Amino acid sequence: MNVLVIDIGGTNVKIWKTEEAEKAKFPSGKELTPQALVEGVREATADWPIERVSIGYPGEVRNGRPVADPHNLAPGWIDVDFGHEFDCPVRMMNDASMQALGSYEGGKMLYLGLGTGVGTTFITDGVIVPLALGHLKLWEGETFNHYLSRAGLTLHGKKRWRQAVAEAAATLKAAFFADYVVLGGGNADEIKELPEGCRRGGNHNAYFGGLRMWEDLGDAATPKLAVVPAAETQSA
Repeated sequence: MNVLVIDIGGTNVKIWKTEEAEKAKFPSGKELTPQALVEGVREATADWPIERVSIGYPGEVRNGRPVADPHNLAPGWIDVDFGHEFDCPVRMMNDASMQALGSYEGGKMLYLGLGTGVGTTFITDGVIVPLALGHLKLWEGETFNHYLSRAGLTLHGKKRWRQAVAEAAATLKAAFFADYVVLGGGNADEIKELPEGCRRGGNHNAYFGGLRMWEDLGDAATPKLAVVPAAETQSA
């Protein structure tokens, strides 16, 4: 089965084809509309047979569809039928959840996606729980998102940013009784030494998460919310 995995980030859209290690990408940002996404994907995948599509969306997703426009993209995402646009079955989940799904190794895992913003997801015994922990306060009245985002890295420098990542990971690991914390996203490579109880992830795990979204419901190792039928749309 040829699965196309699309990870919509605040800076770039990343695309993987089944069994291809390298990703394609094109810019996202405030000018990216749903139609621009579809056109960019079609251009990047010309002459490649697509049978399924997995989409990581940078916002809240319910029943496989966006419920609000992302802060980092152009508006107009809520009512788009991506199954119709790609002419094949499509499954969608929050982008942090898709990366978390690709990083999951069992037990209780907390995922912190360090990218344009901070994406957070908790997986416990195979059940995905999307979170929005970036809005919580970390230091000096400022939020996790303020310190851990790409803007925070630029503003405070690598040393302070790494301290904030370590503090956030330790605090949240204890709060969620997590067995381990995965530090993923595009800026995970900026961490020199992993804090205790942490594992390194990365944007490539979105690809594995996208594939897992189509795994059989009977696979006990696959988090359940990744494959609920309600997350699928298909053109008539």
